[in-house]
This record gives sequence, C-alpha cells and structure tokens, in this order.
Amino acid sequence: MTHSKLRDVAERSGVSISTASRALNNRADVSPATRARVLRAAEELGYVPSSLAKGLWSGSTKTVGVVVTTISNPFYANVVTGIESVLDREAYNIVLNSSHEDPMRELRAVRLLLEQRVDGIILAPVASEPTAVEYLEKNKVPYVLVGRRARNVEVDHVVCDDYSIGALAAEHLIKRGHKRILFINSSQNYSAQLRQEGFCQTLLEAGIDQGPEWVRPVRIGQRVEEVLGAVLDEGLNPTAIFCFCDQMAIDAMRELKRRGVRIPDDIAVMGVDNLSVGEMLDPPLTTIDVQNSQMGIGSAQILLRKMQQHDGYSEQINLVPRLVERAST
Repeated sequence: MTHSKLRDVAERSGVSISTASRALNNRADVSPATRARVLRAAEELGYVPSSLAKGLWSGSTKTVGVVVTTISNPFYANVVTGIESVLDREAYNIVLNSSHEDPMRELRAVRLLLEQRVDGIILAPVASEPTAVEYLEKNKVPYVLVGRRARNVEVDHVVCDDYSIGALAAEHLIKRGHKRILFINSSQNYSAQLRQEGFCQTLLEAGIDQGPEWVRPVRIGQRVEEVLGAVLDEGLNPTAIFCFCDQMAIDAMRELKRRGVRIPDDIAVMGVDNLSVGEMLDPPLTTIDVQNSQMGIGSAQILLRKMQQHDGYSEQINLVPRLVERAST
C-alpha cells in the first residue's frame, strides 16, 4: 500500500508544499478558499500527516514517552491508566516501553523515545542513581519519575512515602505478635532501600534486633520462590514475611503452599501495592495501598506543567500509604 505524501496533496490542490502544510496545520496566513482546497485534496488522497513531521513544524509531537520496569505487573498498568486519564484530555499520545529491571535497556528506551521526539518522559527508574536521568538532564528533556525515586537528585517525582511503607508493615506485624519477620526486598532501587530503613528502624524501636539475614533481596534473574526456599532450607524459621510488592507476596504464598505451610497459621504474609488480585487469593492478601493510579495522575499533571511552562520549578509528591488488612496476616 502506497501512502500519500504532503507533496501529493500540494500537487492535487495546486499549491506549494509549504502552503499545503500551513493549511493542514490551520495557520492563519492561508485563505479560507485555499485551506478548503487543500483539505479536500488531503481527504481524496487519504493523506495522514506524520506526527513527527507535524512536531518539527509546531515544536510539539503531542507525544509522551512512558518507561516502566515491566508492563506485566498490574501495579504499572494502574499507573499508566492514571497517566492516560490526564494526557488524553490534553490530546497527548503515549509511547510505552519497559526496562525489565535492566538499566541499559532503560537507557536505550529513553534514547529511542528522544529520537522519536517525544515532548516529555515519565520514568519508573530501575536503579538508585539511574543513568537515564543523567541523559535526560543532559538533553534538557522534561521528565518526571513515578513510583520510584532517585538518590541524591532533586528531581520531579510522584511516589508513595517508602520509609512509611516499611514502618507501617513492621508496625502491623508487630501488633500481630510477630518477632521473626523476613523481609523479601527488591535489589537495586532507592525505594527498596527506604522501605528497608523504615522497616528495620521500627523493629529496633520495638526491641526486635534482627540480623541482616532477615532481609533478602531478589536480584535480577532470581525468583521469589528461589530466595524464600533458600531461607526456609537454612532453618531461619520466620513467623511472618513482608514482601516489597504484592507480586512478590503472591509468589511467596505459592512457595509456602507448595511446602505445605499454612497461611497465616504457620507464616503470615503481606505485600505492598493493593492490587485487585490480592482480594481473590486464598487467604486474601494483607497489603499496603500506595495510590498507584494517583501516582500516574500526579506524574502526568507535573509533566504537563513542565512541558507547557518551562519554569524550572521542581515538585516532589509523597503520597501517604494505607494499611489494607486481610486474612493473610
């Protein structure tokens, strides 16, 4: 199939290419009669203007790039839904990429989006000090971090208060009478570090001094079942498990059930994110609501301001976590 070009529209309507472009972009310096002739030619030819070409003319492609760690996690599906709800109203399109928790893939995704001339980027960073952020700063592209923050960088972000998430989880499990609590954490992002700090500090304040063996990161390429299985085989014998996210908690519950462990009678389990699937588990999963849709909404609102106003003002939003207690604890 041959696509009509702007040159074809110009020839059909008897005007120059630049006049045809101005007419299609509704510029005021084109007469109504000429504009009507160009629009009629475009319709007859089935001409579809290139968003990139329009962007080169107008200075905006009306496109925003979104880079998350994985699109298979419902957490990010909710975040992206929030982003779309804001950008749709402003007629922006979204180009979605995933990094798969790989910093180099993240950087490649950001570079590709800039080559496509997106107006801005919303990024869920993989690492604590993401190279992609340095690249965006160097290229002076408007961007906002969502879901995770970067260490030692005062940049726009919308996250849930990670320290409070860890503290809230510890408080809940302590109240349930637990003193041997395993924390299955993420491995390399700053949010994971802050959750660990809040969790461990709250345990210390309650007189529970656990060693480093009670915090187990799930590294790239590892499975939660593998990490938890190693802990149980070592004989660490936790009475409760706190997981960095609901998806990890679901995997942990699967491994416990495979081993015949009763939840919560033998070992309690809780996660973070408040995914809807958690309500349907057996038993339903205790979790912490982090307002994931609101993260998407807030990040899109900040990015729109940055793209439209260019004021240099930096904004950080830290949402308040909320305990959602169910039967798994």
